[in-house]
Amino acid sequence: MFDPSTLATWGLPGLFVVAMLAGSVVPMPSEALLVAILHGGGSPVWAVMVATVGNVLGALSLYLLGLWVARGGGGRLGRWASRRMEREGPRLERARERLRRWGAPALVLSWLPVVGDAFVLAAGVVGVRAVPFLVFTTLGKGLRYAFVAVSVMTAL
Repeated sequence: MFDPSTLATWGLPGLFVVAMLAGSVVPMPSEALLVAILHGGGSPVWAVMVATVGNVLGALSLYLLGLWVARGGGGRLGRWASRRMEREGPRLERARERLRRWGAPALVLSWLPVVGDAFVLAAGVVGVRAVPFLVFTTLGKGLRYAFVAVSVMTAL
């Protein structure tokens, strides 16, 4: 079994990988790795940028999956995604409603645990355009990592 703490020894490239996986459907401790890197003397600016880019790219994979399935994407992956969306049921439906009501700015909440993935997937399903998706998702995820970094740096 793979141990995610191995990626901590990789520094910023490890943070990028963990953040990217955390932004997709794989639960990973990206904030914990960010804290570890900052405690080890890493640059807060670089660490926040790397974590944000990785996490947004992970979210982009969910967004594209939602777009693909909404457009009738088939095959095994399409069936898996459809089952996942059915399992998400009420959570995904609430996310769809919020996106319909508030539009792309609701994606600032994409950093939230559990419901954030539903927002991202719903954005693909309802067809949020790519540029607003990237802007608001990056804003939300970047602010989260910046908050963690500022909290760590003030505690040091």
